[in-house]
Amino acid sequence: MRATRPRRSGPMLRAQQMLEYAALRTVAGLMRALPVDTASALMGWVWEKAAPLTRRHARVMENLAIAFPDAGPEARLRIARAQWNNLGRTFAETFQIDRIAADPSRIVSVYPAAIHERLRACETGAIFVSMHAANWEVAALPVRAYFPVAGLYQRLSNPLSDRYVTGMRGEVFNGGLFSKGHRTAAQVMRWVREGKAIGILVDHREARGVPVTFFGRETTANPFPAMVARRLHVPLYAARAMRDGGARFRVDGVEIPVPVTGDPAADVQVATQAIQSQFEAWIRERPEEWMWVHDRWRDSGRRRIETPAPSAVESAARGSG
Repeated sequence: MRATRPRRSGPMLRAQQMLEYAALRTVAGLMRALPVDTASALMGWVWEKAAPLTRRHARVMENLAIAFPDAGPEARLRIARAQWNNLGRTFAETFQIDRIAADPSRIVSVYPAAIHERLRACETGAIFVSMHAANWEVAALPVRAYFPVAGLYQRLSNPLSDRYVTGMRGEVFNGGLFSKGHRTAAQVMRWVREGKAIGILVDHREARGVPVTFFGRETTANPFPAMVARRLHVPLYAARAMRDGGARFRVDGVEIPVPVTGDPAADVQVATQAIQSQFEAWIRERPEEWMWVHDRWRDSGRRRIETPAPSAVESAARGSG
């Protein structure tokens, strides 16, 4: 039997948290000492060179083989290296997000005119979903012209680091951040009922999700955004960030139809599939900007989704972000 490592507590835990926090602040200080574009380019180069030497690179190549079976190994390797460059850039930009958000020239909204009009005339809250592409945080910035927008996130185990990181992300989410947990669903529902917007990343496999097809393979996806949109009768939008040279971005989006029939489970599944199909189309356009490192196609079991219930909504909310 494997020995169980004792959990640190008290002074030892506090010391560990302080060391982790000091390391985080040191990295942040180094990144912030550089101009935004310099820090972004530097870390992009470092990650592009170093990350292919890690174990995660094998998964990236496996996922690319699933998504692009007709592409040759060299073509897939070029995409893999480019996505590591993008992730390195995003890492550096995390510590500069306030400067990026404060510079209007760095974020250009290219939403279709019809969506701008729909958002301007909206009298309810709204749900925005996005994917881990380019610097995904900036996809929320154009939404602030129409709604206060909040995000969902996974709370860090180190409270010092968590406070610092959420403080930085507050420059993007002017409505704050909801940490995932048992109360998340109720918080989100209340927020949206008040006429505000929520932003959720839903491109990962979700263990408690609904069945969808993604790049021709069966997997699962988070039904929470579709559940909320259908239940509250609010619009559901998919948004994406695209790099436009260095640490400059364009943000695009489409509205996702949410059917309302006598079968709530089927309605949620249809809307969830529509989200994933839109993500797939966008990824095919710019595969080098999506995060290929996650285990997107692991077998999650095949089961029919049940009629959305409060407990199901809460479970899906805990898996969001």
